[in-house]
Amino acid sequence: MLARVLLVGSFLIAAVIVYAIVDVATTPASRIRGLPKPLWFVVVVLVPLVGAILWFIVGKGRRGSSTKPAAPTDIVDLGPTSGPFSTESVDDRIARLEEELRRLDEEGENPPKDAA
Repeated sequence: MLARVLLVGSFLIAAVIVYAIVDVATTPASRIRGLPKPLWFVVVVLVPLVGAILWFIVGKGRRGSSTKPAAPTDIVDLGPTSGPFSTESVDDRIARLEEELRRLDEEGENPPKDAA
């Protein structure tokens, strides 16, 4: 009876370790947390069961999540009254931008005459 439990337990532990190694190999680097991918291989292989458990708890990011912060490419500095700490209301900002567009359109229609 004890031999059967040990055999099944050993098989389950081996399956978890093999699954962890394959999972480390197939997980994109953008979803790996804590250590670089090669070091996760070393941890899972050298410290088999503990390494596999650490991989699933610490190393692998959640599905759909990225561990790298997104670059703020959509933030445009439009002057001292723009940005996340702006005191300008949305309506005031829209009115200001419309006025700037109107002014730019007028300049395009009547370009300044240079004395050449």
